[in-house]
Order: sequence, then structure tokens, then C-alpha cells
Amino acid sequence: MVLDLSTINFPVSGITSYKELQDIHLVSKSTTFVHEFNLIPANEEIQSLLNMTGGDVYKTVRIRTIDGEKIILDTDYLRSDIIKGLEIKHAQNSLYEYIENELGLTISFARKEITVIPATDEEKKLLDMKDYGLLVCVRSWTYLEDATLFQYTVSKHRPDKFRFVDFARRDKTQKM
Repeated sequence: MVLDLSTINFPVSGITSYKELQDIHLVSKSTTFVHEFNLIPANEEIQSLLNMTGGDVYKTVRIRTIDGEKIILDTDYLRSDIIKGLEIKHAQNSLYEYIENELGLTISFARKEITVIPATDEEKKLLDMKDYGLLVCVRSWTYLEDATLFQYTVSKHRPDKFRFVDFARRDKTQKM
């Protein structure tokens, strides 16, 4: 048996923070660089994506390096009326650790959409793209236990390094 150690399995059906992936050794020799951290007014698009009417959001842009290569670009928008007191140190460490352990909120579920998209010139500058012109894009809408939408994330991955995995169970009662 030959194991492909050049790719990293990312669970699709669960909600796992990047730090948790590191802690369970699905990601090796990794660092996070906070490229951008701001509290900004939510524009119409972000308001629509987060189901809000006005207000501010925290915007974080983080670059993840694995084995010295910049291969993930995560952009998060978090509702500031729900996620209070967020600081750059939380973005550097773990957003979910802050939300759950310091704010005492319970993250419950997410809706995810996975596509392949062309990399922009900016993404090509921020990531080590090699000869790749495409990125795997995972968009996530994440909710608290009371079904409140609090986060919208766009996570872009260099395609050669990642494999998204899921565990599925057949349900004969479900109709298409």
C-alpha cells in the first residue's frame, strides 16, 4: 500500500477548525499568517450572505502555510453583533476556540458549497500557486445551536494538496 502524503484530507461533513486539524495531525508543519483583520460595515452582499440588515462584520484574511508553502487562503466574515470582542490574536490562534471557550457559544452546523474557480492575480500573489491556475473554493455558512447564522467563510485551496472527504450513509426513505 502506498500512502499519498502530499495531500491532506479535509472533512467536509463536519465542522473542524484549522487548529483542530493541526492538533489531530491531519496537517503537519503549518503556520497561519493574518493578512487582514478589520471591523468593517457590512456591504449589501455580505448582509445578504449573513442574513443581516446593516451593522458591522469582522473580516479576517488568513494565509495557511504547510511545509513552508502558502497553499490556503481563508476569508471569514463574522457578525460583530454576535461575535463580540474579536481580536487579531484570536484570528491568529483559532476563531472557534474563542467563540466556544471564551464567548461560550455553541457552534452547531454549516452549509458548504465546493467549487473549482480560476485564481485571481491577487490570489496568485498571496499563495504559492506553482503552475496551477485553479483553486478549490469551499464556501461555508456556519450557524449556532439556535440556528443563528454568524459566519460566512471562503476558503481557497491549491488543488494538488487537498482531498475533501466525507462519510455518507444511504437513506432509502429520502426522495430526490
